[in-house]
Amino acid sequence: MADDLAPHDVVVPITGRRLALPEGPIFALKRAADLGFELGAFRAWAGYKDLGSDAATGGLALFQHVVSFGPSEASGRTGIHCHLAHVHIVIPTSGRGVFSYDGVVTGAVPGDVIVQHGGTVHDQFEYSYLPASPEENGKTPLSVEATPPGAPPQSFGFLELFVPRTIANVEIVPPADVTEADEATAWGHPYHAANARYALQTPDDPGAAHRPVAGRADLEARDCGTWGPTGELVGTWIVRPASGAGAGGAPIALAPPGETGGLEILFMVGGSATFERPSGERLRLRPGDCLTCTAGLAGAPSDATADMRLVLFHISARAEALRERTPDEIARLEALGAGIITGREVRASGDRRPINCLAGPA
Repeated sequence: MADDLAPHDVVVPITGRRLALPEGPIFALKRAADLGFELGAFRAWAGYKDLGSDAATGGLALFQHVVSFGPSEASGRTGIHCHLAHVHIVIPTSGRGVFSYDGVVTGAVPGDVIVQHGGTVHDQFEYSYLPASPEENGKTPLSVEATPPGAPPQSFGFLELFVPRTIANVEIVPPADVTEADEATAWGHPYHAANARYALQTPDDPGAAHRPVAGRADLEARDCGTWGPTGELVGTWIVRPASGAGAGGAPIALAPPGETGGLEILFMVGGSATFERPSGERLRLRPGDCLTCTAGLAGAPSDATADMRLVLFHISARAEALRERTPDEIARLEALGAGIITGREVRASGDRRPINCLAGPA
């Protein structure tokens, strides 16, 4: 059943500063030992670990690790909302979360890679939590591979990348007011990121298979399929040592085709490896370390341990064509709340339409 709402009279434009790559080559390393969680920075039940990309890029990107520090039974759902970013990528690393993405109930577990796509209306209403002290919960192990059967329970955690750092977070339905119909609703609004779309890649998807890294017989990589869904703004790979099982398929490059310039974010999920700067300086990344640098400056990992798992993002130089919202624009959008919605439709059982099927023009 359709429930078309009258749009607000004026779409709030985006007129803030144009995003810019940092001046000159950058090489900003954050060691895990120097990073910690800030509890309640956004959601009261969650801890947020800023991995240093915000400061390194002047706000062009925010990269963080988020972990649940409380149970959904006590803390409740997030409420139906959207983040008006150009890019929003989520990579679950522990436990399990359950979302309603535009009315489609979707589990999120390690091994998945999700392009939430700036503007996707969603609601997180369940997340696992392993009761422990904040200190112990902050040590929740990370993984980017499917959790084996019988593994011990863990708190839900995920890596999260935004472009840019400053965005509008618009609440559509407050947590306490969400109904079953709201949870099953597809939403339309005019603020979806241009040329982008929602995407979910599970570890069983054919495109998620690891392939040899071009020119590196010792490495293989999974293309996480984020380049197209982000409007060719961010590519994502998970890199590991060659398994010896003979990864099939054509060799894979650790950069999008035809790309020059841009930025890279390298996050060591597990194990360790050495990277070499053009100057010859060598450094070793270990679990939880994050390097934000000019694209190509770190090169590919070498001398990797057998358990190395590296998440690599490439942010296109075309991000400089984008703008971020001004504080006034953000305030206006967040005050509008459900007023940004131009149409809604409760999905019938078995509805197979894609997420963001009611998306308005960006």
